[in-house]
Amino acid sequence: MAEIEEVDTRLDYYVDELGMAPLEEPKFGIGQLLATLVDLKTLPHILLLLILSTILYALAQGPDTAKVYSAIGFISLSVGYALTATSTRWDFAHRMVRVEGLASDSWFKSLLLRSLKAWSLPLLLSTIICLGLLQLIKGDGNWDSWIPLSLASLFLLWSIGQGLSFKSGTASWLANGTKVLDDTQREGSVMGISTWQILAVTTVAVLIGYGYSSGFEGETSEKLKWIGFIILAIAVQVGMVYWIQDTLIDVSSTKGGARFATRWGMISQIFVTWHIASAWRRLIDEPSAITMIIEEFILMVLTVLLAIWSLASRDVSRGGKLFTSDNALFWGLAFGFGYAGSIAMITNLSDTIGGGNLATTMAIGHLVTAITLIIIHPQVLRNHKKRILNPTQSSVPKIATAEQIVTHVEQVDDTPEVEENENQELDIDLDDLEFSDDVAELMD
Repeated sequence: MAEIEEVDTRLDYYVDELGMAPLEEPKFGIGQLLATLVDLKTLPHILLLLILSTILYALAQGPDTAKVYSAIGFISLSVGYALTATSTRWDFAHRMVRVEGLASDSWFKSLLLRSLKAWSLPLLLSTIICLGLLQLIKGDGNWDSWIPLSLASLFLLWSIGQGLSFKSGTASWLANGTKVLDDTQREGSVMGISTWQILAVTTVAVLIGYGYSSGFEGETSEKLKWIGFIILAIAVQVGMVYWIQDTLIDVSSTKGGARFATRWGMISQIFVTWHIASAWRRLIDEPSAITMIIEEFILMVLTVLLAIWSLASRDVSRGGKLFTSDNALFWGLAFGFGYAGSIAMITNLSDTIGGGNLATTMAIGHLVTAITLIIIHPQVLRNHKKRILNPTQSSVPKIATAEQIVTHVEQVDDTPEVEENENQELDIDLDDLEFSDDVAELMD
């Protein structure tokens, strides 16, 4: 028992030294992110995003000169808020960008004055960036043309980013839990997984078609439009299942993989179907501008939420300081200004790709996002398969070291060490011992 206790003590020591102790990692959940975004202390920044984006969007639809200034404004605000996000690690900046200590007797006036203080840092940084960009367009180069064009080209990247942010946030959420990491071998085909995915998409497609066609009533042409959408949505899923069937079979060979594949397939492809429906509606029946702006705003918020949540939760768990729970809102505002600016520029420059039609431009963006999600679908499944096979990949060397310690423990002799010492003491012959001269003289 003494040896076991000693081994336990040594093992605890090595566990602590190697960083294998079950430490509680800091979590940054979606609930915490939402609480940060709606916090009254940072609410003025969201209002500033709405106000300035509306003004700059209207400016972008004017003459070419106004378009250039609008692009510079969007870029400056995006970079300014990104710099603000990184500067909040310092206490003075952290306090400056938040509204605190509102007076109860004059709440609105107090909020307005403190909002101006909270806006001062990002607006100051944005002004510096703006002045630098204004100096560029005064030169002999073609910066006055390249700046709006570069911002417009980001629309394609934002559309791809929507798919990637959805993948990153949703896949991370679905991958949590022990059931989706169950490596127990599973027998059976992937027919059930594919069936659930296609049934989920079909149900959503029918509901969307039913809603947009007013219950499939009215003229035959209107009915056929949305019946065509339902057929297209089902065809896309059947084609995708056929395309990824080998990956699906490989991943679903374990119970955890099958469970994850079912959940990811249903949720991601419902999102794909919604994007296809949005593009379909914009191409065959242009919605009102207000409805489209509200829908795109909701999509922008969802995209920014997922992107910031994914980046912040990953950085927080690693102990990073770039994306944290305190500066998540400001990163979101930086992305928001960039996203709004790209939409404003692509709308102005859409004569060649959509006849100047905002609905057509937005439809292209939705299709790009849907295609992105379809393309990355099998890669998400393969990544989860790797996680099942090696759930603690980051700590494999540490575990191996601990196993070496445990293996060494099993080789300890069962004979108590105390008895050995006692036997050795019984065999001691005093005549064989060598003493110093002083000790020998005393013994004599």
